[in-house]
Amino acid sequence: MTPGRTLAASILAEVESGRRLDVAWEASSAASSPERPWIRNLVYGTVRLRGRIDHLLARFTARPPAEFDPPVRIALRMGAYQILEMGGVPDYAAVSQAVSQVKGTRSRAAAGLVNAVLRKVAEHGRDRSHFPAPATDLEGYLTTWGSHPGWLVRRWIRALGPEAARALVEANNREPDIYLRPVGVRRSEAVRLLAAAGICPEGSDDEDAVGRCIRLRPRANPASALALVPGVIQDPAASLVADYAAPDPGSLAADLCAAPGGKALALSETAAAVVAGDLSPRRLARVAEGAARRGARVWPVAADARFPPVREAATVLVDAPCTGTGTFRRHPDGRWRVAAADIGKLAEVQRAILDGAASVVPRGGLLVYATCTLEPEENRCQVESFLVRHPGFRIDPGSGTANFLDGKGCLRVLPHESGFDGAFAARLRRTD
Repeated sequence: MTPGRTLAASILAEVESGRRLDVAWEASSAASSPERPWIRNLVYGTVRLRGRIDHLLARFTARPPAEFDPPVRIALRMGAYQILEMGGVPDYAAVSQAVSQVKGTRSRAAAGLVNAVLRKVAEHGRDRSHFPAPATDLEGYLTTWGSHPGWLVRRWIRALGPEAARALVEANNREPDIYLRPVGVRRSEAVRLLAAAGICPEGSDDEDAVGRCIRLRPRANPASALALVPGVIQDPAASLVADYAAPDPGSLAADLCAAPGGKALALSETAAAVVAGDLSPRRLARVAEGAARRGARVWPVAADARFPPVREAATVLVDAPCTGTGTFRRHPDGRWRVAAADIGKLAEVQRAILDGAASVVPRGGLLVYATCTLEPEENRCQVESFLVRHPGFRIDPGSGTANFLDGKGCLRVLPHESGFDGAFAARLRRTD
């Protein structure tokens, strides 16, 4: 079995055991491997299209893939993805490597089954008739070919309508672009440096379209970009949240759910200083490292966001824990981890954090509530409920990010409309 496939299988095994994909990827040696793009395509693609692959595998096995031992399931999924999506890999190589993969595990007796199933995938798997037709069974199509859990597909069809739900699922299955937001340097200068090194295209995207972010070339290494330009790797949706927050120049800001620290660094360009709180000391260490590397005025502190570590701050950002349904392009494992019950559970957590954050916002100050989910219970409904409990606050849309404001002055970024991650934010001004 090739070293690249061995690395990919080990990462997927960690994801099977419950570890987040991005954490498993960053902790592995694959991130620094010369085969990095190929391995990432295999790992992330296998997770992203798991629903499609499992539906197809079930047509050629006596039982669904979920019932196989993890080593067998991983080998089948990896092999099928290479056959169906990685044109540079010959079918025979994908099959033989998957067989070798299983032979090296405790499930070696299943090598014959893996060989037989993947040969059928190579021969018949490209036939789209194996999947429901969108015209007659849109839910089935988006669940199988679209590779999303059925409960979420049904929810989006009801909330967005059939066409928008299909567009959203299709957007989630595209490989996301990588963006860098410069910190402490003019965007034009950052574009010049990155373009000269071949890391971003000449005449990079217009600032009105992507904010301060700069789109990197598809195979560019983010570490190389950060070595040239001080900044953070950040999707434009997250960058727009920081721009929407717009703390008053020279004021104190508090980011109460700060890790991994990108928004805190962005706020530090305007605010006099940013108190960056987070419940996890391990994740907070990343915030401290990023701030120190860039000399940013960010003060990390371990704290529960329900009990803010400041008495008062002119701008308080609550980038709340959420279901993350707006980031499935970038975090494809999220679609398989989140459950319908999580929406209500997280809404309760968000409510408690918002109430705690409101207590340290002075008159005239701002409370900015943000999520990367698309679900109304965590967004619009959460804000409406907060305003009932705290009538001394009102929505203040500010003067920036006008292209992404909804009818009530809240920031709303949708993946299928913007090409970015999904995001929501409400800028709440205290007036009492």
